[in-house]
Amino acid sequence: MFGLLRSLIELLIVISVIRSVINYIRRLWYSNRTPRPTMFRQRTPPQQPQEPGSTLLQQDPVCGTYVSVETSLKKLVKGQVVYFCSPECRNRYQV
Repeated sequence: MFGLLRSLIELLIVISVIRSVINYIRRLWYSNRTPRPTMFRQRTPPQQPQEPGSTLLQQDPVCGTYVSVETSLKKLVKGQVVYFCSPECRNRYQV
């Protein structure tokens, strides 16, 4: 009687350990597959609304978004001004 009860408890412990190991491996696998954000993008303060068509837009060469010339980050490269939407894009830009 006690031998059967002991075998049942050992079986439950082995099953629990195996499930824990499988869950741990699964978490490691999925954490490596999903990209983690490296930096949080800083928000710029809201700008005053302007009339439509009064702002000149330039394309960010890194991510391709269009940014306002007046509010964008600028960098002088080989005598030309390049416009960026964020500090991350400006730092990743390579000539």
